[in-house]
Amino acid sequence: MKKNKNNEEKLFQVIDDDPRLVDAVEVEKTIDTDIEKLFTVVGTSDEKIEKLDATPYSYWSMTFKYLFKNPFVIVCLVILGLLIFFTIFGPLMRNYPLLELNGAAYGNTEYNWKEVIPPNAEHWFGVFYPGGNGLMLGGDLWWLVWKGSQLSLILGVVVALIDTIVGIVVGSLWGYFKWLDPILIEFRNFVNNLPTLLLDILLMQILKPYMKQFSFVIIVFLLTALGWVGLAGFIRNQIIIIRNREYNIASQTLGSSSKAMITHNLLPYLVSVIITVVSTAIPEAISAEVGLAYFGLSFEVQYNQITLGQILTNIVKTTDWMQYPYLLIAPMVVMAPLTICFFYLGLALADATDPKTHR
Repeated sequence: MKKNKNNEEKLFQVIDDDPRLVDAVEVEKTIDTDIEKLFTVVGTSDEKIEKLDATPYSYWSMTFKYLFKNPFVIVCLVILGLLIFFTIFGPLMRNYPLLELNGAAYGNTEYNWKEVIPPNAEHWFGVFYPGGNGLMLGGDLWWLVWKGSQLSLILGVVVALIDTIVGIVVGSLWGYFKWLDPILIEFRNFVNNLPTLLLDILLMQILKPYMKQFSFVIIVFLLTALGWVGLAGFIRNQIIIIRNREYNIASQTLGSSSKAMITHNLLPYLVSVIITVVSTAIPEAISAEVGLAYFGLSFEVQYNQITLGQILTNIVKTTDWMQYPYLLIAPMVVMAPLTICFFYLGLALADATDPKTHR
């Protein structure tokens, strides 16, 4: 035991004599004596304490960041901008009145053409003369197309907004409250089996005396009376799928109201899905008006109310479009790009708003 004690004393003596420890002691003395020289007190600021080094995350800013990375989105926006520009200013570039047909005067009768004129330097889209009997639309196609686009676009936007709002509200309530399900399912089945054209003809016969004063309101009513049912049914199905998920059940257990559940838990989850469905709402509304015009249920020509539907209807009622195909191409200059751009923008926006994209 004595031997071990001597070894321990020797061991500790060797360690204490280590020159590295001597240097460490000197450094410690230097720090203690020069502490004020090593550090400088700069003070504190409440504003800087609250300030974050990183920019706070914003869902919608990231959505538009992803959206505008797509070059085709920029192309579609440029095309839509050009269509809106020509819709507003196109009729002013080549301002020709409608033709005077069968004693019904539409503006200045100086331009009362009697034949179809192909596109040329003066008439960029050509001239359409319907001929035949009855009140039919004719004149310079450039002026007609862009003049008709004005009313068609306004109609499409209004109808799309009404269908979207009503469809989302009804669909959300339909999917969340179980007691509404059997009632609205029977209503949807009735609507799906109801001939829409027959209903439009019946309503138009009732409302025809008021067309001169309230034509826009009546056409909007015809297009939106049942137009929201499809979107409402789609949203109902999506809400039923996610209604009983764990986070929604937990939110209900904590006492969340029905309004909070729908607006905070359910609808935000379906943003990308809803945008995909709504993306074609405006072109579909314009196309629906074309169908009404073909059966004589749209705006009245004698009241100087022109739409793309009336232009297409008057063109196909004659055989001139077979000999002069540009007569159909002229209105499609607006309708085809409009449909394609809205459809692609809807798909791109749906991808950008998908929460999986933001991970």
